[in-house]
Amino acid sequence: MKENINTTLHSLSLASVLALLAWYYIGSGNTAATVFTWMIIVLIAVEIISLILVSGIYPESHTSFKIGIIAMLFILLGIKAMLPSFFVPLTVTLIAVNFLYNFYTNNKRKKGAFKRKKKGLKY
Repeated sequence: MKENINTTLHSLSLASVLALLAWYYIGSGNTAATVFTWMIIVLIAVEIISLILVSGIYPESHTSFKIGIIAMLFILLGIKAMLPSFFVPLTVTLIAVNFLYNFYTNNKRKKGAFKRKKKGLKY
């Protein structure tokens, strides 16, 4: 059940990114940096909720990767102030990597190959 909610969250995050891009291109007077800041805030919230839901089900490597993605999203907010010319390309790259990884893990989970190893003694 939690995995289905996780998949729904990833779909909602993709939909929210597309909606924010549509908002930027269609009717907004905002800059790209402002819209990407909102995208980062939305993605941080979604990724934290997603990590809470599946951290005990998915392998440790998934948890580590997602914590890295969340940290990079926070770092991007700092890059916005320090190096604004790099902000948009780095944000697009990180969002693309995140979505590719989300779809990769979703497909791998559906095949049953993406599970946490059971703790126990190794012989």
